[in-house]
Amino acid sequence: MSVREKKWKILNKATGSVVDKILENRGLANPDDLARFVKPDFKKGFYDPFLFAGMDKIVNRIKTAISGGERIIVYGDYDVDGISGAAIMVLTLEHLGGKVSYRLPHRLNDGYGINEKYIDEFEKADVKLVVTVDCGISNAKEISIAKQKGIDVIVTDHHKIPENYPDDAYEVLHPMRKDQNYPFKNLAGAGVAFKLSQALLGDDPFVWSLLDLASLGTVADCVPINGENRLIVKKGLEILPRTKWEGLKFLQELAGVNFDKPLNTHTIGFQIAPRINAAGRIDSPYYALQLLINGKQTDKARKLANQLENLNKKRQTMLRSALVEAENSFLQHINNPIIIEYNQKWHVGIIGLVAGRLSEKYSRPAIILQEFDDYLVASARSPEFFNIIEALTEHSDLLDHYGGHAQAAGFNISKENLSKFIKEMNSYTEKKLKNCDVTPKLSIECEIKPQEINWDTIEFIKSLEPFGIGNDRPKFLLRGAEVENARTVGKSDDHLSLTFDLNGQQIKGIAFNFGEFIDYARKHRNLNIVFQLEENEWKGRKSIQMKLIDFE
Repeated sequence: MSVREKKWKILNKATGSVVDKILENRGLANPDDLARFVKPDFKKGFYDPFLFAGMDKIVNRIKTAISGGERIIVYGDYDVDGISGAAIMVLTLEHLGGKVSYRLPHRLNDGYGINEKYIDEFEKADVKLVVTVDCGISNAKEISIAKQKGIDVIVTDHHKIPENYPDDAYEVLHPMRKDQNYPFKNLAGAGVAFKLSQALLGDDPFVWSLLDLASLGTVADCVPINGENRLIVKKGLEILPRTKWEGLKFLQELAGVNFDKPLNTHTIGFQIAPRINAAGRIDSPYYALQLLINGKQTDKARKLANQLENLNKKRQTMLRSALVEAENSFLQHINNPIIIEYNQKWHVGIIGLVAGRLSEKYSRPAIILQEFDDYLVASARSPEFFNIIEALTEHSDLLDHYGGHAQAAGFNISKENLSKFIKEMNSYTEKKLKNCDVTPKLSIECEIKPQEINWDTIEFIKSLEPFGIGNDRPKFLLRGAEVENARTVGKSDDHLSLTFDLNGQQIKGIAFNFGEFIDYARKHRNLNIVFQLEENEWKGRKSIQMKLIDFE
């Protein structure tokens, strides 16, 4: 067993070079396929947006609203995907001369999706057209109410289509509609919004300036980085350093984005997105949307960027505190097959993050709840071997409301049902996992030879960027790596710095948060290591570095 107690799974055990194995794993053995993957034609690579079912009808309705001076409401979501998608839609409609306003639900006060109170507001304001972004597909009831009030609702969404379909919507733009022949099914909400912008703008070059915004939602929502998503992210990362949106420019500066190097999905996922998400998690999502649609108001943009930076720092503090408390509580009954913890102090905006961290660490499903007067709000996360939404469906009679996916879900539950729910979920999970191997898995691209750890391999890996779900940065296994030197680094000696002697070649390795294994590394001078190859630069000098993921 590895030091991280993970089971290693090698994806390609065939003979041949490391490059051949990587290409085979991605279905890129054909030179033409590889060429299109590495250097895609952006304009030709995107599918015609009018291949979407309902696109003609939607475009005609929006253009009629613009020409008639109707007030159009863009209704988004409070996460990065919903906010960046709403920004795309607002900027597109403004560019076309539309009279556009926007609304975003508050996570705590309104919950996810269309809230009925906004429909009442729209009726009083004589609004006749609402365009949703990243939500709406599960709001059949609210959309029917809107129709009764004379409001047309155009739904643009990418979430799972429920049995209760919003038939009263004016039209639904969704890549997975049953009557849908659109070639790419995995767009994020921001991606669907971008396709609508493409249809509305046609040959107007303004549409390409929206790709940096589309890339934010695509990366943050963890959709596969292939097909059109790859085009969106690849081009978006190129545009971000010279973005025309003042707020986004300042936010990147505060996030410490280094424009001297090519940006990657880590830049979005760990520097930009958390700051945008912080607004919707613990405060108002309007701060983030107003920042993204700010093109020229420099003072306001800088103020909004600082607001998001401060909210993100607050979110980090809240998360650290809740994570420690939840984990300590769980350790008192660590033999339970599912983690279920609740507290009044844990903010609903961070409980999903806590659930995700604990689920990953302990390789079991986790449900974290914030407690209110007579009910609780929950976020649930689970490993791939357990379907959390299926488990909630099985106990839906105890829940007030629930929804989500196989590995991530949320629900509300009354206090009077909580103890029964906990008991039944523990029993249900124990039965489901009885004959299941719950050991965490670590997928490894292939084994690599010492002589293949070179600059040619690194340059080849770079050509496959951007990385993400569906195109992970390659992880390699090297057996019998000789440890020449091992020491801890960092303010608290949290990290492990290693030097390996690979057939006479000195290669540095860094293992973040592996400081506790310093004695292990010094004792066992030959290690099997799982790592990613990186280019490290220090004081203008470049060197090959191995970022360790695990070892034994």
